Amino acid sequence: MSSQNSNGFILPEPSRATRPISWKSRGSCRGSAVLYLGSHRQIVVYESLLELMCILLIISRGDVIDVWDQPPAIHFRRPDGSHHEHTPDYLVELADGTRFAVAVKPIDQVKRRDFDIELSYVAACMPASYADGMILMSDADFTRAQALNAQRYHEFKKIPDAQADQALAAVISQQTEPTTLEMLVKQVDLAGRGFRAAFRAIIEGRLRQVAHGKIGLQTLVMAEGAA
Repeated sequence: MSSQNSNGFILPEPSRATRPISWKSRGSCRGSAVLYLGSHRQIVVYESLLELMCILLIISRGDVIDVWDQPPAIHFRRPDGSHHEHTPDYLVELADGTRFAVAVKPIDQVKRRDFDIELSYVAACMPASYADGMILMSDADFTRAQALNAQRYHEFKKIPDAQADQALAAVISQQTEPTTLEMLVKQVDLAGRGFRAAFRAIIEGRLRQVAHGKIGLQTLVMAEGAA
C-alpha cells in the first residue's frame, strides 16, 4: 500500500477500521493520528490515550511498514464451548513480513478480568493467515519516559532533515567518550535541527543513550559501537 501524492504533499491513507468507534466518551481520549511509516502515511483511530501511546511505541522500532487499526474480528471459543469474537486494536506488519495482532488494555483491567487468559483463547483460534502472533500491551509494559520519547520521536520524524542528519553523523564519528546531548548539538551547530536529528538518532539506534530515561539536553550519549 502506498500513500497518494498531491502537489508534492503525501496524502495519508484513510483508516481501515472495520469496527466503528464512538467519538464521545467521558472516560477516555478518542481520536485519530497519522502514522509516518517511511514513505507511507496511514491514518489510524484510537479509543484511548493508552492505545495511541502503544502504537507510537511500536512504530518507533523502525521496521513497521503497515498498521491496520481495528482489523477484522477473530472468532474464538472459550473452554465452556461458547463462541465469541475479539477485535484487536491493531494489526502490525514488519519489513520482514511478520505480522502480529495487538490488544491494548490497562493493567488493572487485565488483572481484574483475567484478560491475558481470555486473549490466549483468542490466539489459539487465530488463523495463521491472520497474523504470526498475538501481543498484549498494557501501561505496565513501558515507562512514562519511554512514552514521551516515542511521542516526541513521532513529531520529529514528520519532516526529514538530511542535512542535519549528515552533520550529526560527522560529529558522532569523532566521538570517543560520553557527552551530553547539549554539547553534541552545539558541535552540530544547527540549533533545534541538530537536537531533533540527535533525538532521532537515539531512537533509531545510531546514537546510544547511556542511561534510560526521558531524552533531553542533559542526556548522556555515546556513538553506537564506542567502548
